[in-house]
Amino acid sequence: MDVTIKDVAKRAGVSTATVSRVLNGSPYVQEHLASRVREAIAELGYRRNAAARSLKTKKTNTIGVLVPDISNPYFMQISKGLEDVLAPHGFSLIFASSDEDSRKEAKLLRVLSEYRVDCLVVATAGGNDELLKDINGGGLPVVLVDRLPPVLAGELDYVVEDNHSSAYQLVHHFLEQGARSFGLIHGPMSATTALERAFGCRAALAEGKVPPERIVEYHGDFSQASGQAAVRLFLQGELPDAVLALNNSMAWGAILELSKHKLRIGEDVLLGSYGAVDAAPLLPFSITYVDQNPRELGERVGEVVRERLVSSKQGHMWHVMQQKLRMDRPE
Repeated sequence: MDVTIKDVAKRAGVSTATVSRVLNGSPYVQEHLASRVREAIAELGYRRNAAARSLKTKKTNTIGVLVPDISNPYFMQISKGLEDVLAPHGFSLIFASSDEDSRKEAKLLRVLSEYRVDCLVVATAGGNDELLKDINGGGLPVVLVDRLPPVLAGELDYVVEDNHSSAYQLVHHFLEQGARSFGLIHGPMSATTALERAFGCRAALAEGKVPPERIVEYHGDFSQASGQAAVRLFLQGELPDAVLALNNSMAWGAILELSKHKLRIGEDVLLGSYGAVDAAPLLPFSITYVDQNPRELGERVGEVVRERLVSSKQGHMWHVMQQKLRMDRPE
């Protein structure tokens, strides 16, 4: 027979209300009573029935996290920052990847909603604006991270980067380094981050008076394979002075392909990345990159979720975070 909260209360010599307060982490229980309750729980092997608790409280203490690629270190760091803020408040995270597929994302949004998570944190692949508005309007809070479709800018909570400005700064840096031809490796234009970064790059190139014939653009899918395919395209003509990959996975693909062709980064071609490349400190050349600081981004998202769920804050919460250019040098 399953051990119940009444069994724990009887063993500890306290009321069921006291046991409940201890289980919920309430500070309003005398330590000697809380200690007796914990001892009784250990002795009896009591386990909370999460399903029954959620029916009673209408909360599951879970946060659904839906991102394009959970294996990408960028999204892993966002998730870690999110967890660091929310775990002390008793929340657990449930992860899912959309693989940059709008239809898969729509299905996962419905699954997570039906699972009755308390909040959804979404880096959207695009194409589900109305569904996201409907979910949020139905009482399940949605917080956007990393990507902000324009139609949702005034509708949902969000924490995003200033992609346009950071991409502009990246191109401007290489113009100052003397680059006069560019190979740009973009993500899918359905992703607002890719679109904003593309506009930022083009603004800097226009300001630098780089003629269109000196610019080659490849539109990929934010994957390592896209970075490799882009470099193969660039090598069909004259190699650009600078290759700029507009996310870290594509940058790593570009590095692999350039190395495969015995091209020396920093000498034969300059390389820039929007986002840190994890292996960069181990490489024999320097990489200039936009430091997205995803851990801090995730912490800010966690603060928004905490304000929404724990503090019951009303009104929209909007944050646009600024990034800096950095250089990883060989160790």
